Amino acid sequence: MENNSGDDRQIKLLYEHFLRHPHISTDSRNINSGDVFFALKGENFDGNEFVPAALEKGASLVVFDSVKMKSRFGKMESNSRILFSENSLATLQALAAYHRKHLSTTIIGISGTNGKTTTKELIQTVLSKKYSCVATKGNLNNHIGVPLTLLSITSQTEVAIVEMGANHPGEIEFLCRIAQPDMAILTNIGTAHIEGFGSYENIVKTKKALFESVKQSNGSKAHIFVNADDKALADEKYSSMTTYSLYGKADITGRILHDSPFASIETDNTVIRSRLTGSYNAHNILAAVSIGRYMGIETDVMKEAIEAYVPSNNRSQIVKKGSNTLIMDCYNANPSSCRAALESFAQMEAKHKAVLLGAMKELGKDSEKEHEKCYQLAKSMNFERIMLVGEEYKPFAKDGDLWFENSEKLRSYLADNPISDSLILIKGSRSTKMEVMEDVL
Repeated sequence: MENNSGDDRQIKLLYEHFLRHPHISTDSRNINSGDVFFALKGENFDGNEFVPAALEKGASLVVFDSVKMKSRFGKMESNSRILFSENSLATLQALAAYHRKHLSTTIIGISGTNGKTTTKELIQTVLSKKYSCVATKGNLNNHIGVPLTLLSITSQTEVAIVEMGANHPGEIEFLCRIAQPDMAILTNIGTAHIEGFGSYENIVKTKKALFESVKQSNGSKAHIFVNADDKALADEKYSSMTTYSLYGKADITGRILHDSPFASIETDNTVIRSRLTGSYNAHNILAAVSIGRYMGIETDVMKEAIEAYVPSNNRSQIVKKGSNTLIMDCYNANPSSCRAALESFAQMEAKHKAVLLGAMKELGKDSEKEHEKCYQLAKSMNFERIMLVGEEYKPFAKDGDLWFENSEKLRSYLADNPISDSLILIKGSRSTKMEVMEDVL
């Protein structure tokens, strides 16, 4: 069977198969019998090479786009388990969009520069108290992850929280055409991935495409949630919207409590103490509260859900290691999140403090300027130790601060020169792998 990804008839046939076999895999190592395998191409792999393995493991159907592989199948398999496509990624996306059209599930789209994954998980934690929920796993929020999230939704799913990421202009608009969100929230708009966007104005336009998608749909569920404290979002207007703020007037208001290393807020005469480090997470908490309240969940129920949520994957985690306390915030980093982490860390009480800063990526021509700003901010806070990782920080290491080419070299140094009795912030982009320090601190 052959398929052009733009052929609606073929997508309909593929969808009928998907309804009988509703598990999608893009990794031949994890295929179970009956799965539909999509052979996708990446920078370092070509899924087409694993089509025979997928068939051997019992895939009910394989979707691939290699002409070379196609020529082998006449001898290997009957055509009932094979679908040749001109573009298997486009076919995956078309299948997800087709599935979306047949769902009654309320879909909440979420994006933003910082905090979108944490906010997504808080929203899921809150809404799961009342609804059957599905949410993006981890940060699978791109042109592959969004379709896979949509295809994980079943007829029993009442609400789905779909995270959407972008590092180039137009990407959110493209993902919205697939996901067709009913509701939307942008956590904030900053300068991450500016190398790919080219300008801050392009970042704003790309992110706001999420709101525009909901506004243009004008559906009965259409609603947007606006962080009124973010300058780029504060002027948003829509007939059905909820604003939230920690500092001013809004539909939902709260205030930050500074009596703990964990982010805590007071809202609606209720104190919510999370297990997320850093006051910068207060907006993420209030965002979840705003959506929960709109969806009819009582404040005390939301309090219970948020206070029980434990972060993972080095996102605002507190880890006890011997005599040290680590603030593991090294899943990702950009100028605004680095600044927020340092400012929050400065407010925490400790006799000895150390900061381990890893390089920030995808900043383009602004990289040197932004790394210097982050370093100078850290210096102004008079931390006992500052250790820097990555070529981007090399020009600024001075006055006793230590610089290392990569995280492994810093790890080796710390193994020979241990830190004790300290509060330690570990912050850096994922590619710098700052988490390797955990086992030597």
